[in-house]
Amino acid sequence: MSCTQVIESRILEKNMKLNNYFVLLIVILSVFSITLSPIFISPKSLDIPQVHKTVDENFYNNIEVEISPNFIQTDSLDGSQIVLGESKFPTVLIVLAHWCPHCRNEVREISTFFSNYSDEQGEIIIDGVRFMSLVTSIKNDRSNFPPHEWLINENWVLPTLVDNQSSDISSALRVRSFPSYIIFDRYGYIIGMIPGRIEKQGIKNLIQQINDTVGKENL
Repeated sequence: MSCTQVIESRILEKNMKLNNYFVLLIVILSVFSITLSPIFISPKSLDIPQVHKTVDENFYNNIEVEISPNFIQTDSLDGSQIVLGESKFPTVLIVLAHWCPHCRNEVREISTFFSNYSDEQGEIIIDGVRFMSLVTSIKNDRSNFPPHEWLINENWVLPTLVDNQSSDISSALRVRSFPSYIIFDRYGYIIGMIPGRIEKQGIKNLIQQINDTVGKENL
C-alpha cells in the first residue's frame, strides 16, 4: 500500500469515528428531550417589568410615599414609580396644587419654556440644573381636579411626583404656599426655597444663581 493510500485510509477511519460520535450525541439529546421534565422558573426570580398604574380619578386614593431626609419615592403622573434623591445635578422641584389659581397661571406661563428642553428619557436638565414637579394638596371636591388632566392640557413635560391624600411630601418639605420652588443639592438635601410665582425670567435667574452658588466644579 502506498503512503497516499495509507493517509487516505486513516482520514476515512477518522471520519467514520466522527460520524459515530455525532450519531451518539443525537441519540443522547433525543433521550434527554423525552425523559427530562421541563424546568420552570419562579416569577420571583425574574426581572419583571414594572406595571404602571392606571391614572384616573381613583389613582390619587392609593398613593404610597417613602420619605427620608434626602430621598422621596412615590408615584408619578404616568403611573410609574419616581424618585427624588441623589443626582448628578442639583434639582429644582416646583410644588403645585391643582386648585390654586397662581399655580395654574404659573404652569401656563412656563410650560412652553420647559418643552424646549425635554429629552428622550423625559428628563429636563437646563444648564446643569434638573427640574421636576410635585402635585400636592389633592382634593377631589376642589376645582381643576384631577391634576393629570390639567397638566396634560397644559402640555406639562416635567417629571411629576404625586403626593398622597395626607400631603406627607409637602409637609415634610415644609411647603407653606403654592406654587413653591424648592432647590436640592446633588445629594438630595434642600438648600433653598422660593415661595410664589417667578415666571420664565425668574427660572432663568434661578438657574444662574444655582450655578453661581453651588458651582459647576462641585456637581
